[in-house]
Amino acid sequence: MKKLTILFLLVFPVLIFSQDAMTYKGNGRIFNSNQQKLTSDEVRNLLKENKESLKLYNAGKTKQTLGNILLYGGIATIVTNHLLIVQNAKNKGDINPNRNIPYIIGGGLILTAIPIKMGFSKKIKKATTLINDDLKNPKTGFNIETTSFISNSYGFGISITF
Repeated sequence: MKKLTILFLLVFPVLIFSQDAMTYKGNGRIFNSNQQKLTSDEVRNLLKENKESLKLYNAGKTKQTLGNILLYGGIATIVTNHLLIVQNAKNKGDINPNRNIPYIIGGGLILTAIPIKMGFSKKIKKATTLINDDLKNPKTGFNIETTSFISNSYGFGISITF
Protein backbone atom coordinates (compact mmCIF):
# COMPACT_ATOMS: atom_id res chain seq x y z
CA MET A 1 0.00 0.00 0.00
CA LYS A 2 2.86 2.38 0.79
CA LYS A 3 4.51 1.70 -2.55
CA LEU A 4 1.22 2.31 -4.36
CA THR A 5 0.74 5.63 -2.54
CA ILE A 6 4.27 6.80 -3.33
CA LEU A 7 3.85 5.78 -6.96
CA PHE A 8 0.56 7.67 -7.16
CA LEU A 9 2.11 10.81 -5.64
CA LEU A 10 4.95 10.68 -8.16
CA VAL A 11 2.76 10.04 -11.22
CA PHE A 12 -0.19 12.31 -10.34
CA PRO A 13 1.53 15.61 -11.33
CA VAL A 14 2.44 14.10 -14.71
CA LEU A 15 -1.19 13.10 -15.29
CA ILE A 16 -2.42 16.61 -14.53
CA PHE A 17 -0.22 18.24 -17.17
CA SER A 18 -0.65 15.66 -19.94
CA GLN A 19 -3.40 17.60 -21.68
CA ASP A 20 -3.49 18.06 -25.42
CA ALA A 21 -2.48 21.27 -27.11
CA MET A 22 -5.11 22.73 -29.41
CA THR A 23 -4.56 24.09 -32.90
CA TYR A 24 -6.80 26.52 -34.76
CA LYS A 25 -7.17 25.77 -38.45
CA GLY A 26 -9.45 28.59 -39.55
CA ASN A 27 -13.19 28.94 -39.99
CA GLY A 28 -13.79 28.25 -36.29
CA ARG A 29 -12.34 24.71 -36.40
CA ILE A 30 -10.16 23.62 -33.49
CA PHE A 31 -8.22 20.36 -33.48
CA ASN A 32 -6.47 18.54 -30.64
CA SER A 33 -2.93 17.14 -30.85
CA ASN A 34 -4.26 13.95 -32.54
CA GLN A 35 -5.74 16.11 -35.34
CA GLN A 36 -9.30 15.26 -34.30
CA LYS A 37 -11.82 18.05 -34.71
CA LEU A 38 -13.30 19.21 -31.41
CA THR A 39 -16.92 20.26 -31.10
CA SER A 40 -17.83 23.61 -29.54
CA ASP A 41 -18.93 21.90 -26.33
CA GLU A 42 -15.65 19.99 -26.05
CA VAL A 43 -13.68 23.19 -26.57
CA ARG A 44 -15.75 25.01 -23.95
CA ASN A 45 -15.10 22.18 -21.47
CA LEU A 46 -11.36 22.50 -22.08
CA LEU A 47 -11.49 26.29 -21.72
CA LYS A 48 -13.63 26.42 -18.57
CA GLU A 49 -10.57 26.74 -16.31
CA ASN A 50 -9.32 29.86 -18.09
CA LYS A 51 -12.10 32.45 -17.93
CA GLU A 52 -10.44 34.90 -20.31
CA SER A 53 -9.96 32.35 -23.08
CA LEU A 54 -13.51 31.06 -22.61
CA LYS A 55 -14.84 34.63 -22.91
CA LEU A 56 -12.82 35.18 -26.10
CA TYR A 57 -13.95 31.87 -27.59
CA ASN A 58 -17.63 32.56 -26.83
CA ALA A 59 -17.34 36.08 -28.30
CA GLY A 60 -15.72 34.65 -31.43
CA LYS A 61 -18.41 32.01 -31.88
CA THR A 62 -21.13 34.63 -31.34
CA LYS A 63 -19.56 36.84 -34.02
CA GLN A 64 -19.32 33.85 -36.36
CA THR A 65 -22.99 32.97 -35.87
CA LEU A 66 -24.16 36.57 -36.27
CA GLY A 67 -22.01 37.02 -39.38
CA ASN A 68 -23.41 33.83 -40.91
CA ILE A 69 -26.99 34.91 -40.20
CA LEU A 70 -26.44 38.32 -41.81
CA LEU A 71 -24.53 36.93 -44.79
CA TYR A 72 -26.92 34.13 -45.65
CA GLY A 73 -29.93 36.32 -44.84
CA GLY A 74 -28.68 38.95 -47.31
CA ILE A 75 -28.02 36.33 -49.99
CA ALA A 76 -31.46 34.78 -49.44
CA THR A 77 -33.12 38.22 -49.65
CA ILE A 78 -31.43 39.03 -52.97
CA VAL A 79 -32.10 35.60 -54.51
CA THR A 80 -35.74 35.54 -53.37
CA ASN A 81 -36.34 39.05 -54.68
CA HIS A 82 -34.72 38.21 -58.00
CA LEU A 83 -36.78 35.07 -58.43
CA LEU A 84 -39.98 36.96 -57.62
CA ILE A 85 -39.13 39.70 -60.14
CA VAL A 86 -38.40 37.12 -62.84
CA GLN A 87 -41.67 35.29 -62.06
CA ASN A 88 -43.70 38.53 -62.21
CA ALA A 89 -42.00 39.56 -65.46
CA LYS A 90 -42.98 36.25 -67.06
CA ASN A 91 -46.59 36.52 -65.90
CA LYS A 92 -47.31 40.23 -66.32
CA GLY A 93 -44.56 41.45 -68.60
CA ASP A 94 -43.68 44.51 -66.51
CA ILE A 95 -41.30 45.11 -63.61
CA ASN A 96 -42.20 47.34 -60.67
CA PRO A 97 -39.32 49.78 -59.88
CA ASN A 98 -40.11 49.55 -56.13
CA ARG A 99 -38.90 45.96 -56.17
CA ASN A 100 -35.27 47.15 -55.99
CA ILE A 101 -35.50 47.90 -52.25
CA PRO A 102 -34.90 44.23 -51.22
CA TYR A 103 -31.70 44.29 -53.33
CA ILE A 104 -30.46 47.25 -51.29
CA ILE A 105 -31.43 45.60 -48.00
CA GLY A 106 -29.76 42.31 -48.97
CA GLY A 107 -26.63 44.13 -50.09
CA GLY A 108 -26.54 46.03 -46.81
CA LEU A 109 -26.82 42.78 -44.85
CA ILE A 110 -23.96 41.25 -46.81
CA LEU A 111 -21.76 44.33 -46.39
CA THR A 112 -22.49 44.35 -42.65
CA ALA A 113 -21.61 40.64 -42.35
CA ILE A 114 -18.15 41.03 -43.90
CA PRO A 115 -16.39 42.89 -41.03
CA ILE A 116 -18.20 40.81 -38.43
CA LYS A 117 -17.04 37.55 -40.01
CA MET A 118 -13.51 38.87 -40.41
CA GLY A 119 -13.15 39.50 -36.66
CA PHE A 120 -14.33 36.17 -35.25
CA SER A 121 -11.25 34.17 -36.25
CA LYS A 122 -8.92 36.52 -34.36
CA LYS A 123 -10.82 35.96 -31.13
CA ILE A 124 -10.91 32.18 -31.46
CA LYS A 125 -7.22 32.07 -32.39
CA LYS A 126 -6.35 34.24 -29.36
CA ALA A 127 -8.38 31.91 -27.10
CA THR A 128 -6.49 28.83 -28.35
CA THR A 129 -3.17 30.65 -27.92
CA LEU A 130 -4.03 31.56 -24.31
CA ILE A 131 -5.06 28.03 -23.38
CA ASN A 132 -1.98 26.52 -25.06
CA ASP A 133 0.22 28.93 -23.09
CA ASP A 134 -1.52 27.84 -19.89
CA LEU A 135 -0.96 24.18 -20.74
CA LYS A 136 2.73 24.78 -21.48
CA ASN A 137 3.33 26.90 -18.38
CA PRO A 138 1.10 25.65 -15.57
CA LYS A 139 0.65 28.09 -12.74
CA THR A 140 0.62 25.54 -9.96
CA GLY A 141 1.72 22.00 -9.66
CA PHE A 142 1.50 19.56 -6.84
CA ASN A 143 1.16 21.85 -3.78
CA ILE A 144 2.05 20.58 -0.35
CA GLU A 145 0.56 22.95 2.20
CA THR A 146 2.03 21.57 5.41
CA THR A 147 4.39 18.82 6.44
CA SER A 148 4.72 17.68 10.02
CA PHE A 149 6.29 14.85 12.00
CA ILE A 150 3.91 12.85 14.15
CA SER A 151 4.82 10.47 16.92
CA ASN A 152 2.71 8.42 19.28
CA SER A 153 3.02 5.18 21.26
CA TYR A 154 2.98 3.13 18.02
CA GLY A 155 5.86 4.92 16.35
CA PHE A 156 6.49 8.02 14.30
CA GLY A 157 5.49 9.23 10.83
CA ILE A 158 5.13 12.12 8.46
CA SER A 159 1.87 13.99 7.89
CA ILE A 160 1.50 15.74 4.54
CA THR A 161 -1.41 18.09 3.84
CA PHE A 162 -2.07 19.08 0.22
